[in-house]
Amino acid sequence: MKAIVIALAVLSSTLVRAQYMPLGAMTMWADGYVVTLENDTLRGQVRVGTMVNDFPASIQVKTDDGTKTKVKGERVRLLAQRIPAFAYATGSIPREREMIVFERIPNPRRNGKPILLERLTPIGGRIALYFDASGWKKTSEYTFGNFAFELNRQDLSYIVLKNGSESMLAKRGDIEAVHDQLFGDCPSLIRTYPNVTRRDWSRLGDMVLAYNELCR
Repeated sequence: MKAIVIALAVLSSTLVRAQYMPLGAMTMWADGYVVTLENDTLRGQVRVGTMVNDFPASIQVKTDDGTKTKVKGERVRLLAQRIPAFAYATGSIPREREMIVFERIPNPRRNGKPILLERLTPIGGRIALYFDASGWKKTSEYTFGNFAFELNRQDLSYIVLKNGSESMLAKRGDIEAVHDQLFGDCPSLIRTYPNVTRRDWSRLGDMVLAYNELCR
């Protein structure tokens, strides 16, 4: 119950914590792990050597004994890198976000082809939002170490995965249809938290958080 109360508090807050801005894969070494399509897990220091169209194309993993392994992005199921402590100094990253995570999911912009996409909502729950590079308009940005943060950004669309298999493109201009498709199967969400019915694109992440807490 405490988690649901927290979710409701987030809904009334001006700070959107569930809907994170994309950080992009780190090209410097960071603690993390890689899970391959064969379900092998490689742990250690992880860096992304090459990005193609915002997708990790080449990844290196360095284990404790110094052994380095290169893995092609097309062979990766999941990529996780721990966010370094210095990055939180900007105030732009919530402290509870500990990892940058890329997951291979069907991309509706690629006719359902599975592609590594950066996850923007916490792991867990029936709905997840992913970064849609084609629907992100940057107006200005500043850099801090390995990260580039967008200011006055326009997040025009997201890739959404529901129930682990249903992939869709959620566009800002289709917020009514998006809302019904994502949350319409959970009447208890609407009854319990009437504020969730607000068709506010800027709070889409908050609504996903509340849905994932209540509609399991």
